[in-house]
Amino acid sequence: MISEFKRVLGNSKFIYLWLSQLFSQLTINVTNFLFLLRLFSVTGSTIATSLLWVSYALPVILVGPFAAVAVDMFDRRKILMLTNLLQSLSILLFALLKSPSIFLLYGLAMVYSFLNQFYVPAEAASLPSVVPKKLLPQANSIFFLTQQGSLVVGFAFAGVLNHFLGFSTSLFIGSAFLFLAFVSVTFLPSLRAIEGLPKSIEQGLGDFFGRIIEGYRLIKGNRHVVLPLGILLGLQVSLVILAINIPKIVQDILGLSGSIGMVLLAVSAGLGAATGALVISRLIKAGWRKKRMIENFLLILGVFLFIFILQASLFKGSLKTIYSAVSIFVMGLSFMGIVIPSQTFLQETVPGGFRGRIFGNFWFLATIVSIFPVLFSGGISELFGINTMFLILGGFAILLSAISRRYGQNFLTNNFSHG
Repeated sequence: MISEFKRVLGNSKFIYLWLSQLFSQLTINVTNFLFLLRLFSVTGSTIATSLLWVSYALPVILVGPFAAVAVDMFDRRKILMLTNLLQSLSILLFALLKSPSIFLLYGLAMVYSFLNQFYVPAEAASLPSVVPKKLLPQANSIFFLTQQGSLVVGFAFAGVLNHFLGFSTSLFIGSAFLFLAFVSVTFLPSLRAIEGLPKSIEQGLGDFFGRIIEGYRLIKGNRHVVLPLGILLGLQVSLVILAINIPKIVQDILGLSGSIGMVLLAVSAGLGAATGALVISRLIKAGWRKKRMIENFLLILGVFLFIFILQASLFKGSLKTIYSAVSIFVMGLSFMGIVIPSQTFLQETVPGGFRGRIFGNFWFLATIVSIFPVLFSGGISELFGINTMFLILGGFAILLSAISRRYGQNFLTNNFSHG
């Protein structure tokens, strides 16, 4: 196994593509959290931070399907080069502005997201062209770890950069990262797809939405797919809600400055998630029942969401920071304790020919599903406080755990037509 990873990392073409992914992922995560800090510092409003998510989401919905088709019809190397360069220039131009308005910030988010709709599928589609088929599992593992790791590192890095260098200088660094990503992909060979191309944009879009419809038909008729997919979508929505409320969490619950609080959140949640990934995988291999694990970790997550807001009023100073870090660690672990069993159960249940239809369009569906809850959560936090939002999320997690314990098995075993 180690020798196979060494072979992947010894492939110069893979390294060029991987470096592009690394710099791109770091930049988007750093800029996301820099934008959140900036918006909250200027407006003090969670509605303003929730609109940032909408700015990112609109291109996903409006452009994503077209972009996914386009990357199969043009040279992917050129797409990677062009998107990296334009993203770098857009951030650079914004950083050069003196006191830009928040509306320009929303505009930059939309432009960045628009370009990302071409970059991400081009990157994913390029991987099989630079790595032998038998080494794709290892290459995909490296890409997945980079994606997840850059979220945590980018989160913490944004806080450090903003604290010591300031907003504009941090954006200059992000622009430089994207330029390095551009330079890296220039060393790749031409990556034009040859086989399986759609004959037209119309055919490509028909195939794209056809896969979504086929996946929907499978979901509609299979309760073993409905439950885990619903849980994964719910977790994705909850994660976005928490993300857009991070400045409010840091200010009202942790009582820390935005930059320092983000580092605490990133490190604690990252360590919890990493621990969960190791522990949960071993528990599944040991034969623990996935349904029971999901129920238990939903309960733990709900309880610690309550504890997190309770400790803020019970403790002060360093003691509050320690208890907060522990609570965040447990929530990160619990999150993985729900995601991994749900995803594993879904992978085992969905027929092989349909997995691409389900997982390939998950992000597209999750984006659509999350827009209104995110806007609603911003209003709740704005009007009633962040504690109310945590109470709602915690109560929902505990309620879902209780419902699953009481009715879940009957729902899974009874015939759908008798539901």
